[in-house]
Amino acid sequence: MERSDLTARIKDVFDDLPGQIKVAARFVLENPHDVALLSMREQARRAEVPPATMTRFAQYLGLSGYDDIRAIHAASLRNESDAFADRAESLVRRHREVGVSGVAVAMVESLSGQVKDLGSKAGIERLVAAAGELNGARRILCIGQRSSFSVAYQFAHVLAFFESRAKLLDAAGGTGSTALLDIGEGDVVLVSSFTLASRSVVEMVAFARRQGARVIAITDSEASPIGRLAHRAVIVGSRSPSFFDTMTPAFAACEILIALVAGLQGDTVPTLVGDTEARLHDLKTWWRTDEPLPSISRDLPDEN
Repeated sequence: MERSDLTARIKDVFDDLPGQIKVAARFVLENPHDVALLSMREQARRAEVPPATMTRFAQYLGLSGYDDIRAIHAASLRNESDAFADRAESLVRRHREVGVSGVAVAMVESLSGQVKDLGSKAGIERLVAAAGELNGARRILCIGQRSSFSVAYQFAHVLAFFESRAKLLDAAGGTGSTALLDIGEGDVVLVSSFTLASRSVVEMVAFARRQGARVIAITDSEASPIGRLAHRAVIVGSRSPSFFDTMTPAFAACEILIALVAGLQGDTVPTLVGDTEARLHDLKTWWRTDEPLPSISRDLPDEN
C-alpha cells in the first residue's frame, strides 16, 4: 500500500473514529516523517495516547499492527528525493515545526532504532556469517571513500591491534587501488558503501571480484551498487532526519564485526592486543595521564 492510499483511507474514516484512536489518526496525518523514523512508543508519547491505542488504530484500518503503518511511511520516505539540498530544506522546516530539541530527539530516536535493528535475527545471522569469512581470510582489504572511509578506517585501525592481515586501501596520492593488484582467491574485501556510491569503490570491488576475492559489504540495501556486487551484505540504516546519510549504524556493524572476529581467534588476542598497546606507548603515541598539560597561557610581549 502506498502512503497516499493509507492517507486517503484514514481521511475517509476519520470522522467515525472513536476518541483516542482519532487522536492517533491525527498524529499520523500531521507527522508523516515522525511515523517513519520514530518508535511506536515515542509516537504514542508525542500523541499523548497509550501505545496500545496506536495498535488499535492500525487494526481499525484492517492492518495487523502499527508496524505496518510505520513500514508504509518508511517506504515512502525512502522514495523521497535523495538530493541533499531537498533534504536540507526538510530539515529546516522540521526545525521550525518542532524546534531544536524536537530535531535532537528525532535524531536520537532514529539512530537508536537503526542500531537496534542490527540485533534482529536476520541481522545477527548476517554479522556472524560475515565474521566467519573475515576470520578465515588470507588477507582483509578494507575499502571506503568519502563519508564511508571513516568506517573502513575504523575497522582496519582496531583490527590491527590483534590482526596483521588487515590493510586499509587509502586513496591518498591516487595509489589506493595499487594494493589490489595481487588480490586473489582467499582474500576478503570489507567495503563500506551506500546507495549513493563512490564510483572508484564500485570499480575496485568489481575488480576484486573478477580476481576471485570474496566481498563483504556494510551497506544500506541489497540493491545498492555494492550490495549487488557483494557475496555477503550487512544491511544497516542510513536515512536520517538530517540532510545527510548517517554513518552511526555502519560504525556499530563495524565494531560488532571486530568483536566477533576477536572472539573467534580466542586466547591469542589478549597477548597480541597487549603487545600492540606496549609498542604504541613506547612510540609515545598517547598522552600519559601523569604528564603535566601544556601551558595555555598566552606569552604576552614585554611592554618595555
